[in-house]
Amino acid sequence: MKIYNLEDTDEADGSIQAESMDSGAAKTPVSLLQELYVKKGINPKYDLIQIEGAIHEPTFKYRVSVGELVAMGSGQSKKKAKHAAAKAVLDKIWGGHCSTLLENLGVGTLRTVTSPYDDGIPGNPVGNLQELCISHRWAPPSYILEGENGLPHEREFVITCVVEKHQEIGVGKSKKLAKRQAAYRMQMKLKDTPIELPNHGGLEDEDEIAQRASLRCGGLKENQSTKSSHGLKITQFHRSLRKLMGEKITALQEIVLKDPNPDYFKLLQEISVEQKFDATYVDIEEKTHSGRYQCLLTMSLTPIAVVCGSGESYEEAQKQATFNALQYLKLMTKKSAQPGVSDGGHQQAIANNLANEENR
Repeated sequence: MKIYNLEDTDEADGSIQAESMDSGAAKTPVSLLQELYVKKGINPKYDLIQIEGAIHEPTFKYRVSVGELVAMGSGQSKKKAKHAAAKAVLDKIWGGHCSTLLENLGVGTLRTVTSPYDDGIPGNPVGNLQELCISHRWAPPSYILEGENGLPHEREFVITCVVEKHQEIGVGKSKKLAKRQAAYRMQMKLKDTPIELPNHGGLEDEDEIAQRASLRCGGLKENQSTKSSHGLKITQFHRSLRKLMGEKITALQEIVLKDPNPDYFKLLQEISVEQKFDATYVDIEEKTHSGRYQCLLTMSLTPIAVVCGSGESYEEAQKQATFNALQYLKLMTKKSAQPGVSDGGHQQAIANNLANEENR
């Protein structure tokens, strides 16, 4: 995806720049950009185009359009993403010296706009590592708090990140910073090291052997034994989901899911925290045949569950994906009403319930 699509500015921008520098004390990038163009009768337009990363640690991407200038910016909040986008336009107008000029004008919060974490690690390493594991069909990363060191006002947390047989340690002044560092180190290690699927020395059962063989082949060849083992895996998966317990997952059974709405984001987040899994949104650049935006939502269950959504914008597609994820969790965790119902009957009930939900 092209990030910048900027044209050279005309000489008129230079005069506006000089005026703004004289009166721009304690301005933010957004307010400075607004001030630059208000006398031209042009208002910068900000569009939220993407939300990525884990559901509890999202990264927002905004596009700003002002005149013929277009730029992108990202941040851990919508406000920071807007500031980053505005700064990208100002960098073009001022020849890449936006940071120096803003500091001279008294903008002391610029660093927090471009770098929400003061750890020197770019982007969202936790979400990036999650996507890397999904793309390689590995189990989701696990994070283990090893301990805390130092005085109460100078705590240092130690967290270990585990992916397959690999481990990396992160240290930080908070659990979040330590987790970011561990995820970043693991991401760098996996990129530089050829990774093989773990070998358990003959201790694998037939299901695991069939699953790993299908991963190595990478094709769609199936024989009768593979189909049988996959069917057994699916049955075990249904059983494990139906055993999930918790206040939020139980309350989900009493909720009538209707058209997607913003409240479902919070509900899914609460369920993911309660059940200890990550939910990650992956926006797809390619649109549908009818021109609708698409989004995938992955849930780090075992195995990983993926649902999709589409809409008139990425935000609408994410709403639809969240709605579909809640439908999936509601149906898969529903307890059998009759104590003797077989797994085959339960699977048929899931299909019937899904059809009923869609018709509501």
